[in-house]
Amino acid sequence: MFQEQYETVFEALLELFTVSDTSIQKSAFCEYIQKQEHKTLPKNQTVFREEFQRLQTLRPLYSADNYTTSRRKENLSKNFSKSVLANDNYRPYLMSYGRNRNDYINAVIVPGYPAESKLFVTQCLLVETVIDFWTMMIDHGSRIIVLLDPVNKGAPLWLEKKEYLQFDDFSIIKGNENLEKELQINVNHTKSKETISFNVFTAEDWTISIEPPSPEYMLDLLKRVQNCWEMQKCPITVVCSDGCSKSGLFVALKLILEKMQIDEEIDIFQVVREIQTRRLEFLVELASL
Repeated sequence: MFQEQYETVFEALLELFTVSDTSIQKSAFCEYIQKQEHKTLPKNQTVFREEFQRLQTLRPLYSADNYTTSRRKENLSKNFSKSVLANDNYRPYLMSYGRNRNDYINAVIVPGYPAESKLFVTQCLLVETVIDFWTMMIDHGSRIIVLLDPVNKGAPLWLEKKEYLQFDDFSIIKGNENLEKELQINVNHTKSKETISFNVFTAEDWTISIEPPSPEYMLDLLKRVQNCWEMQKCPITVVCSDGCSKSGLFVALKLILEKMQIDEEIDIFQVVREIQTRRLEFLVELASL
C-alpha cells in the first residue's frame, strides 16, 4: 500500500509537468473552436487529432493482474465481449447474489460530478447474466437504465406483453411506455417483498454505428435522462453491446455537460482521461470525439 501511495505522488507530479491546462471557459468555447479551425497545422492534422494523439500516450497501463476476477474460469462466460473486461479496482460488487452465483458482473463504476450521479456501465446481457444485472441494480440503488443497443433476444430484461418474466428472486413486468422511447419496468424482489420501478430509455434510432444519428439526437437523449435523474437522484446504468463503444460517448458527454453546469468550464480532454482510467476501451476512436 505504501509503495502505491509513493507512486501516486510521482504520478501527480508527472501530470503537473506533462499535461497543460485543457479547460475552456463556457463563455469562450465558441470563440476557441473558431480559432482552432483557423490554425495552420501539418497536412491531415487537426487540433482534435492532436489532442486525441496526446490522450493515446497518456492512457493508463494495466496488467492482467487488474482483471483477475474477469478472467476466472467461472466468470469468462459472463463477458458478452471477451476483449472488454472489468477492472477489479473499478467494478461494482454484487452483494445479494444467490446460490451458485458470485459477486462478479462485467461493469465499471464511473463517478459523476455530483456524487449521487455516478454511472454503472455494462455490456448487453447474456442468459446467465440477466440475474446479475438486476442484482446490481437493486444492490446499488440504480433506478435509471439507458439502453444504447437492442437487448439480446435470447436474454430479455422483460417480456413485451403484459406477462411476468420470472427467475430466481425476481418477477419482472413491463409497465407504461410513452412516445419518447421511455418505459417503466416493475421488479418484484421476492426476498425483500418489495416492488421497485425502473425508468428505461432506449436509443432505437442509434444503429450499429458508433456515432449517434446527430448531435441533436444525443443531446435530446441526455436531456431526457437528466430530467429523470433530477427526480430520482440515483446512479444511472448505461448498457451497450460491448460496454464501451456507445457507452463511452454517452458517459463522456454527460460528464462534460455536468462539469460545464457546475464549474462553468468545458474540459473534454480531462473528462476522457478520467473515464479511460475506469475502462481503457472508452473512446479509443477519433471519430467518437
